[in-house]
Amino acid sequence: MLDLALRSALTLLEPVGFTWACLLVLTGLLIRKKEFRLAALPAGLALFIWVIGATPLPGKLLGSIERPWVGVKSAELPEADVIVLLGGFSAPSREEVGGLHFNGSADRAVMALELVRLGKAKTLVIGGSAMTLNDEPFVEADLFREILLARQLGGHEIMSLGGSRNTRHEAEKVAKLAEERGWKRVLLVTSATHMRRAAAVFRTTTGLEVVPAPCAFLTSVSIVSADSLDFVPRSNGFGKLEGFLHEQIGWRVYRWRGWISDEAAVK
Repeated sequence: MLDLALRSALTLLEPVGFTWACLLVLTGLLIRKKEFRLAALPAGLALFIWVIGATPLPGKLLGSIERPWVGVKSAELPEADVIVLLGGFSAPSREEVGGLHFNGSADRAVMALELVRLGKAKTLVIGGSAMTLNDEPFVEADLFREILLARQLGGHEIMSLGGSRNTRHEAEKVAKLAEERGWKRVLLVTSATHMRRAAAVFRTTTGLEVVPAPCAFLTSVSIVSADSLDFVPRSNGFGKLEGFLHEQIGWRVYRWRGWISDEAAVK
């Protein structure tokens, strides 16, 4: 009980918790002055912050996107012509080994390497973004490829797609390679939250058989106690809400632009 109280007190010092506490204090002061209409605004904001930051609701929303991919086992996936690792699992860094800082989606890289270890394909293709910082180029796929080559991942071909603008751009580059090399089946590695949109884009753009290899789960469908109820709100829930809205909006934008066909949308 003491640990819970101490943890809650420390959470009040975090930006979200502190803002929430200030809104509650402001609500109390306005009610004391009988300014009930004015009090409704900070009270409403405090309630919104608490629901998103302290309840399981954001995790439930994001989990609804992840749930279809629960139970997919890497060892049970079929062999393919190529493993495609989508980018977004790292960011450029001047100080980290290999010039990359791995983020919360780094499970993508681990999943891709596990599929390579299991012999699911002879070729690994790496996607990712590109940026220039102080006139120095950073290409996620190139940097990760160099990290793997330096560690002698022998017996497998490792290819970089170079810098890509988005998932559709990665799919276009894979489609060109598939035509040149005669690939028919691809193992697609990306986060469970992103898999529905990514797989649909790849099916539409490449015409290949796309076998999902989901990973980087963020909610309690995989992670124990990921969506618990707290007393003081924190920032985690807002990140999950952002992820949910990003995919919902992204799906509709891709459909509107014709990047996802009707056939691919129902698979």
